[in-house]
Amino acid sequence: MRYARNPRVLWRSTSRGPVLLAPDHDEPELLGGQAAVVWEVLDEPLTAAEIATAARVVIAEADDAGGALDELVRLGLVAVQP
Repeated sequence: MRYARNPRVLWRSTSRGPVLLAPDHDEPELLGGQAAVVWEVLDEPLTAAEIATAARVVIAEADDAGGALDELVRLGLVAVQP
């Protein structure tokens, strides 16, 4: 299974982290922590293992990006591809 940024999400990188507006949502989301790192590394579709590897390059303590992936999918910011 690969994960990809939802192409309908509007977003900008800011000094406080990525700010995203999901489709059909009125309020933007400011991502922080691992969710912000996961969003940044998802510039192409990746598996969960590939995301974790890329995240470790960004922050050494990123052992598991699963929780961040779940949150991004729940918010409609990332789409799961078969």
